[in-house]
Amino acid sequence: MTDAPSLRFTATDLVEQQLPRPVVGSVSVMLLLSIVAASAVMVVWQTISPIPYRGVLITIDRLSAVLTLLVGGIGYVTYRFSVRYLAGDPDRGRFLGWLLFTIVAAWVLMLSTHLLLLLIVWALTGVGLDRLLRHYPDRIEAVRAARKQFLISRLGDTALVVAIVICWTQWRTLDLHDLTAAIVAAPGGAWATSVTLLVVLAALTKSAQFPFHSWLPETMESPTPVSALMHAGIINAGGALLLRFAPVLIHSPSALLILVIIGTITASLGMVAMWAQVKVKRTLAWSTVSQMGFMMIQFGLGAFSVALLHLVAHGFYKAWSFLRSSEVSTLLPRPALSVRRHMFLVACGTATAAPAIAIGALITGFSPLHSPGEMALVMIVALSLGQLWPIAFSDHGRKANVGIRLLLFIAVTAGGGLLACGLYRGVQVYFEPVLQVSSTHARHWTAWVAAGMPVTAFLLLTLLHALLPTRGQRSSWQSMRVHAMHGFYFGVMADRLVASIWNKFFPKGRAHE
Repeated sequence: MTDAPSLRFTATDLVEQQLPRPVVGSVSVMLLLSIVAASAVMVVWQTISPIPYRGVLITIDRLSAVLTLLVGGIGYVTYRFSVRYLAGDPDRGRFLGWLLFTIVAAWVLMLSTHLLLLLIVWALTGVGLDRLLRHYPDRIEAVRAARKQFLISRLGDTALVVAIVICWTQWRTLDLHDLTAAIVAAPGGAWATSVTLLVVLAALTKSAQFPFHSWLPETMESPTPVSALMHAGIINAGGALLLRFAPVLIHSPSALLILVIIGTITASLGMVAMWAQVKVKRTLAWSTVSQMGFMMIQFGLGAFSVALLHLVAHGFYKAWSFLRSSEVSTLLPRPALSVRRHMFLVACGTATAAPAIAIGALITGFSPLHSPGEMALVMIVALSLGQLWPIAFSDHGRKANVGIRLLLFIAVTAGGGLLACGLYRGVQVYFEPVLQVSSTHARHWTAWVAAGMPVTAFLLLTLLHALLPTRGQRSSWQSMRVHAMHGFYFGVMADRLVASIWNKFFPKGRAHE
């Protein structure tokens, strides 16, 4: 099923619906342009003269400036895309209104440092997303996904409310800066740990982490602009929340370990499910699940500035990917390599990346020996660069230009290692003063356990990826692919739970069950 609207009106109606009402449409576009311009000014201001503005309700610093530019830029492009994408839809005005509402709420969320304002816009962003997901109420799958997202969001809202209540009763402040300073001054207390874990729970629900992830790939029945805004902007709200609480999280080994465990499970599940999909949008959706899992791994490893870099890069890339996507098959012929040859090429690529990363560390000042988390990250980067080599030599039947391709991919792999070190060091210098964390924090024994989990998981995924082309035709592997295509049925289990809750508390909403 495509996500194009059903057209049931005349050609005259279609012409009249080509553009929104002039005044409302112009005001909306001007508001979004003002948001983008204000975000750009904040970025330039904080880059040239990094003097943060800390008001009663909002804070303008490098972190909020970059995050608002991400939300504003994606929101503006998505809105302009939606104007013509929904041309002819009789409910387009309502859709554009909720889209603008959600963008503004998300933009204010990125600026908020007063806990009460943060809670309000956090909830309003979820409400706006719920209305956008329900734009076509006659689509059963869209309604089911919206209900699931609604209940999961309420769980996250509840966790955040309880955390804020604890903050007020224990520290008598709702200012995030004062709160983090008070908790950091006396870390490790029971109330501080409780607040940290509740914030982590809220972030996990917002960013579609296991076991709260299944609604995200099921929202493909909603219009494509919703997917672009959701996967590129709103899904990052959980990461933005963790970034604001970074000074507290950095002193909570248990919270960091939970983030790594959940992130590793989510990233692995999302990647395996992504490989099994046959439609572009579902592939992108499961890719987002996996990428958000990897972002949580970065938070858990204490690499907050690197996680922010990943958040911004993934946001812009995923918005571009969804706005150009179409419902076509993603199955492309791929020459099969033997498992031994595939793993040998990966090992060669990884070995080539290692000295490049070492040289990059010397040049840029980024040292992976600062913490176990950074050691794990550079190992994952090296392993990722090694994945390029099987692509370069997959057409092993051709002997021509093998030497040229070898030199080319040695250069690409080395350049990738140098670039990674440069980017990692750059975001450390730019963002760590704002985040008030140090990359040398992780000396607790749980940091070594956390560092080993994602590296082990990605090594196993690399082996699985090598096995798929040659073993994929076996009946057992075909069965596993069917299970993976359906997300190993976590969504089915969640649907049953959501249906029972929904029918109990909302008995009038049983339609389309």
